Amino acid sequence: MAPAALLAPRAADEPKVGRPTNPDGLVLEAWAQGFMVGSLVIMTCITIANMRRGVFLHRLILIELIMGMFHGTFIFAHEPYYGWYLSSTAIFLNASWCLHNVIAWLKNKPFLSRKVSLFYITTVVLGFGYWVLEIYANFAFFNNINKIFLKTRPWEALFRDPWWIFTTINLIYNIHTRYDLSIWHIVRISPRFGVLLGSMLLSIIFIVIDILAVTRVFNAHALPDGINPFWKLAFVFKCLTDTIVLDDFKTALDRLSKARKRQLSSGPTALEDGNLDGANGWTHGWKGVGGGSTKEDKARRMSPATKRVEDINFADRDEEQDVFAPLSLEDALRLPRRLESGRSGRRLL
Repeated sequence: MAPAALLAPRAADEPKVGRPTNPDGLVLEAWAQGFMVGSLVIMTCITIANMRRGVFLHRLILIELIMGMFHGTFIFAHEPYYGWYLSSTAIFLNASWCLHNVIAWLKNKPFLSRKVSLFYITTVVLGFGYWVLEIYANFAFFNNINKIFLKTRPWEALFRDPWWIFTTINLIYNIHTRYDLSIWHIVRISPRFGVLLGSMLLSIIFIVIDILAVTRVFNAHALPDGINPFWKLAFVFKCLTDTIVLDDFKTALDRLSKARKRQLSSGPTALEDGNLDGANGWTHGWKGVGGGSTKEDKARRMSPATKRVEDINFADRDEEQDVFAPLSLEDALRLPRRLESGRSGRRLL
């Protein structure tokens, strides 16, 4: 139990902390909370629709999103419940932030050596001590007990974001070194990865703005003490990176790399057309870009003895499959398969 002095209310002449009364601050905070909750609800639905059964990482992402929603509703509370409700929902938010760093470690782990990986997760766990202090400071501040929160809040980013910034830098580094892909190239052939990298960049930008706001570098007179919309925007974009790529980064990049290699082997104009079929949803055809992409052009780029099976969903496979037709008609009739009724009587489905 905390000492009685820490739980004693502050002097009556000190201004009390409560629900924002400044109209500008109230509207801004309400908008930020609505934006955060709405975004997290949509991302939760997308995660549920795309997650695979039994994948631990996908479940962690879902838990992260759900826990982050609660703190986006305290603007509806009024005194005397405002401080209690705010500080209670902040516990789930802090847990979601810690879980985000664990998720970032799991996604980044295949690119890390054993020593770096252990250092990464050990420092994340050691940072939990700060969050215990932050939970108390948050409760004491918004219930008008003491102002420790004003001392701990400027240090929040130091215990929340360094691992995320490292993950972003390490991902970009591995894209260049391991996969020999430029940022522009990967964005062109995989818009999904472009959204991922863009979300990472935006989250870091709002992290910096949040730090500048809480350290009073710029004037934020309309914002109540301890409350600003910038960390909410950063949190939404961090969660978006988890949602748009549910698997670890190496698995996603390996799929993209395989599709790129297959297309390079198909013909020199394949990448120019931006057509990387079969990348499990990571790419899409850019018909009409860089010249014609008609069926005749596509047929010329394929060898006459091999044809790619189209109109078949290979969403759960890493590679497309090619179908050969070396069998005679007599051999084919003895097999329990159906002959294609098209032009070639020897091509099988």
